[in-house]
Amino acid sequence: MIKIVQRLEFENVFPDEEQKDVLEYLGNISKFTLLNIIGFSNTKPQPNFDTFFSNPDVSWDIIQRVTKYGRENRIPEPPEVISREASLRLAEHILANKESLLNGNTNDDRDADEINIFKAFLVINKEVNEKQNFGDSEATIDKMADMSITMAFSSADIGVYSNSDIEFGKLLYATIVKFEYILEFINSNVEYNYLEAALLESFEESDITGLNEQVKLLLGTILKLKFDNKYKLFIEKPEHKRFLTALASDEIEESTDFTNLKNHPIYRIDNDTFSIIDYFFVVDKFFKSVKFILKNAYNTHHNLSERSGAFFSFYNMKFSEEFLMKNVLDEIFHWKHMIKRQIAETTDNEPDYYVRHNKRIYLFENKDVLVAGGIKSSSDIDEIRNLLKKKFLHDGNRAVGIGQLVKSIEQIVNNQFPFDEYVNNKNNLTIYPVLLVSDRIFEIMGMNHILNQWYLELVKEKLGDNYNPSLIRDLTFIDIDTLIYWLPHLKLKDRNFKNIIDVHHKAMKKVINVNNPNRREGIIQANKAFYKRLSPISNRFNEYKFPINLLIDKFKDVLPEG
Repeated sequence: MIKIVQRLEFENVFPDEEQKDVLEYLGNISKFTLLNIIGFSNTKPQPNFDTFFSNPDVSWDIIQRVTKYGRENRIPEPPEVISREASLRLAEHILANKESLLNGNTNDDRDADEINIFKAFLVINKEVNEKQNFGDSEATIDKMADMSITMAFSSADIGVYSNSDIEFGKLLYATIVKFEYILEFINSNVEYNYLEAALLESFEESDITGLNEQVKLLLGTILKLKFDNKYKLFIEKPEHKRFLTALASDEIEESTDFTNLKNHPIYRIDNDTFSIIDYFFVVDKFFKSVKFILKNAYNTHHNLSERSGAFFSFYNMKFSEEFLMKNVLDEIFHWKHMIKRQIAETTDNEPDYYVRHNKRIYLFENKDVLVAGGIKSSSDIDEIRNLLKKKFLHDGNRAVGIGQLVKSIEQIVNNQFPFDEYVNNKNNLTIYPVLLVSDRIFEIMGMNHILNQWYLELVKEKLGDNYNPSLIRDLTFIDIDTLIYWLPHLKLKDRNFKNIIDVHHKAMKKVINVNNPNRREGIIQANKAFYKRLSPISNRFNEYKFPINLLIDKFKDVLPEG
């Protein structure tokens, strides 16, 4: 169900009190509390306004204030104080202002700590709430798609759903697999030795085997911490301290999209104690952040400027497309009766991946896209749509992503496809176009809907009377993590991938007419209907049970038994 969370703001609770800057509230909190709140957002359940305070008198006063606000504004459900995004922003404020907040801090009043943290959250919430201000326009499917994307885009990499356990497990497993592929890729060519050296230097390890062991040991420990609902690490071995210290930083600057927290997702509290700032950020360090370590090494090795885009062209083609995507899809479509693309005299508009099973065709375009922090955190649907069009439809006059898929479909329908001669002598071919992305931030509600609208407009324009929706299927938009996570199931039967896509397409098109005299119940039903239509494909296969032994096997060489 699409849910807009009502987060309390300062003026909602303290309408007669002048609001101060968040740093003023943090400056009145003890050093102990400031240090221990970093990473606290990883635990659950999080306190709300009615469980926030240990002092019963203060608690009663706050509950009465919030109850009054909710009653006067007809808020149907209890509002919230703490969100993951607000907690991370609070941690960032603390780490970016350590000198003024921590050095010489003599505060020692628990009641004062609690009320000042509470007020700091209320101040930050206003910034977060502004991302959910959509006015009162009519709720159409397109409007709900825009709203869903705007709400989720800025924070999709810290977990889309309130219960993020499955999301985290999926990310953890997929990241380990992708990290192994990165190491394998670097080791595949002696010309990449400088990339290996850069990784080792960044993580302060002497060899790849040691690096791989440290990464898996940390990720296995993170998994256990999340299971135990904890966020602190107590480390004794020097080699483990060295590795964690390489992930921490004494200097953190504030940014619109938590860039510095993502680069340094661990904070060192004291000599033996480390705090996990965010579980998701730690895991992402070993794939998303590794890309930028390799970028710096590539630019230095080739004497390129920091602004050069040469590395991303190299990485996206050589690793993301020709290595990672190809290996994953080859595992899915491994049957001998399936036909892959043939070598042709031309490479113009050659699909990134092509596979045919009799008269059923899967066309893949792979996009490894970077999103600027300003756009990601803008909550501006026009900016986001412009980005999506440039990255997934057309870049100037150059067709990309969807545009490339439609060109291939046009060639197949017109019997002019150079990469499989069989299809040039056949009609009534069923074509499944798939746009594959490397970043999970795109795998959010509403994204497939918007991209499919653009795809349908273009394919109908190009094919005209030759467009047949029963043969030319809708666009499937999916991320590589989902394919890796589903791989045990997808490679079992040659129809498994098709079956999930068919379920996804059917749900995208299903329109439910809501006619309920009870307005509140009608809104709930409408939201559920929108949710079903706008859900990403990763949310269509809820009955899937990932073989947990595959994840456990990744840690068997580094974690003690039991």
